[in-house]
Amino acid sequence: MFILPLGNALSAVLPIGNKARLLDLARHAALPVPKGIILTHEFYTLALQKRAITLETAQVICPNPYRLLALAPIPAFRRRVAVRSAFSAEDCASESLAGFFESRLFVNRADPAAFVEALCAVWSSALRRSGDFRRDVLIMEMIDAQVSGIAFTEREYEDDLVNYTSGTAEQLVSGKVEGNVLLLPKLNWYETRLACEPLPLWAERVQTLLRKVRRIFGQHDWDLEWADDGKQCWLIQLRPVTRPTRRNDAFTIANHKEILPPLPSRLMTSLIASCAHKLFAYYRQFDASLPEQRRFIEVFIGRPFINLSLMSEMMRHWGLPTRLVTDNIGGEAGRTFAINWRRLFFHLPVLLRQGLAQLRSPQQAQATAARLLLESQSHAQTFAEAIAAMQQHYIALVTEMFSLTAAMSLPLMILRKLDRLAEHSARLRTISTELYTDLEPLRLMVLQHPTLATALQQGKVPDDPAFQSLWQAYLQKHGHRGIYESDISRPRFSEEPQPLLAALLQSPPHHALPQRTLLGILTFPIWQAAARPIRAREQLRYTAMRAFQHHRADFLRLAAQAEARGQLPKAEWLWHLTLEEALALDKGATYSSEFFEQRCAEMKRLETLSVPDFFYRFDDLEAFNPSAVAQRSSHLSGISLTDGEVTGKAWVLQEPETRLPEGYETSRTILVARSVDAGWIPTFALVAGVVVETGGDLSHGSIILREIGLPAITNVRRATQLIQTGDALRLRAAQGIVELVELASQRS
Repeated sequence: MFILPLGNALSAVLPIGNKARLLDLARHAALPVPKGIILTHEFYTLALQKRAITLETAQVICPNPYRLLALAPIPAFRRRVAVRSAFSAEDCASESLAGFFESRLFVNRADPAAFVEALCAVWSSALRRSGDFRRDVLIMEMIDAQVSGIAFTEREYEDDLVNYTSGTAEQLVSGKVEGNVLLLPKLNWYETRLACEPLPLWAERVQTLLRKVRRIFGQHDWDLEWADDGKQCWLIQLRPVTRPTRRNDAFTIANHKEILPPLPSRLMTSLIASCAHKLFAYYRQFDASLPEQRRFIEVFIGRPFINLSLMSEMMRHWGLPTRLVTDNIGGEAGRTFAINWRRLFFHLPVLLRQGLAQLRSPQQAQATAARLLLESQSHAQTFAEAIAAMQQHYIALVTEMFSLTAAMSLPLMILRKLDRLAEHSARLRTISTELYTDLEPLRLMVLQHPTLATALQQGKVPDDPAFQSLWQAYLQKHGHRGIYESDISRPRFSEEPQPLLAALLQSPPHHALPQRTLLGILTFPIWQAAARPIRAREQLRYTAMRAFQHHRADFLRLAAQAEARGQLPKAEWLWHLTLEEALALDKGATYSSEFFEQRCAEMKRLETLSVPDFFYRFDDLEAFNPSAVAQRSSHLSGISLTDGEVTGKAWVLQEPETRLPEGYETSRTILVARSVDAGWIPTFALVAGVVVETGGDLSHGSIILREIGLPAITNVRRATQLIQTGDALRLRAAQGIVELVELASQRS
């Protein structure tokens, strides 16, 4: 068959490429796809056989347009058409080849010469890629678009990402203009409208189109082009998403600020990040439809941060108000969504399962604590064993904390609203309270024997036998605790008791308990519902810190052995390694003093940075450093496309090149270009990172860079004007930052 009208669904039983097949099936399913045809590969083959077209110097040539058109009854169209490649090499699950092949817009079908010239241009573009694939071509009526663009609908997100511009989206998809970005709340099958702020009518039509695409083609990740003529939003192209987008998620330091030092050790930071997937799996056990690939914890400026957007979107998914998250752990993850009763109804089974788990959480926490003590009896023989044990116990501790915190949150909220929380909480006593109150006998002894204070003032433990007896009893019970104890690099009180000794010299203030009130008595059952998980949580943490102390001892023992073998200059420098670097010690890796000097210098630099409690992924966190205010012009920002960090020399190009300048190395070359598309693929192979001046994160060039995986940033405004070839750059792709290193050093 030479011609297939779009919408007859014959592509489902014929070997038509994915690009044309999806549009054919979409129109067959009554989605708004413009009228069109598929000019099949068989027509191309026939034209070659009949010599209506020939291949000359990597081009398809048609000597006589009328002879070519006589081979098949290509219909006339009411308006100008788009002649687009629909080759089978395009729009596959693993590779899109977005923009790689030719498309011609606004072609006059009534002009045989112009139409055939466009057709041959599309066929000729197939010669850019080797391999055996079909040369199907799409011919579709053009839409008189008022607004058009690209949209990504992805399972991992509650918002669909839309990049739009006025008129047709040709320059938008090519990356020549950046367009505008809009996050559209994703509609479920039972919803017709959903937004926390008013939307333009065209945006509501895009929202509806995306819902229909998911209903017909499944809850997968889809990348589509659309055009809105003011009355109807048309589907122009549909393909699978080959690489996920990078969203400007909100992050919070949340409770990490309470339990970790201002700059945690490199080992602990990487360990926490390595546990992120299993930590979020706590929520996925109740609802498998929650995101599986998004990272719950990410590392910025040497510190672990919680993805607040992910948590807020989880609330939206269940129909709960997003303020339940932001009120508990701080910040605002962008827009605020109220309760959604329909979603709440559909997710009642999930919420009931969570409620039951929260009721059982105190007993479960007790069982977990016993398991932690039992498992911490054995000693690790390798760093791999020590890391695996620490990861397992960290995950167990944090996930039980999730459940216990959720169990206490509702009764605490009620008591806070009734202004009775202080009346009850002042009388609460837990194992953590004993950490403080058990010092009282030692304080009394110091008051009764002033000579003991002399040793305490020197940071020493007095030699007095009676004091020593009480002191050892205290350490036996609480010595495994410490300052910022969740970081196992930090010493415990049994190792560095000076903070406790100083506390013995201070007389603690005594506060009178709030008086009992009638409302307090009436709300006592509510308080009991909160007090039970509170006590269980503190007991769990107390026990977990015993396990952490055990793991710390294992790490230090293994590090001492590595020092004896010459793998580490000092055992305590182990804490400056990442998990991967520590694991390499098992395989014989050696780290020099110079390595640790550089690592320590980097840690000192990170210590100087002010840490915001709340920020967005693409924020320049290093600009929070007060000393960096004068350096901000040396930092250029854009849209992050991939992860990775590269330091090297800039290579500023206006068009693709296939050879590096003399003296350049691929591993230290950063391409800086005004815009990129598929034609830059050979140049991408020569560089370690890419900075693009103009473009959206959904343009063809951006899609290709994500597929390749190069550290890359797009939409870095004036990049080709501010950066010159040879400039020293540091590209922090994950944050969307490119730094002119030499300029920054001159201004510091």
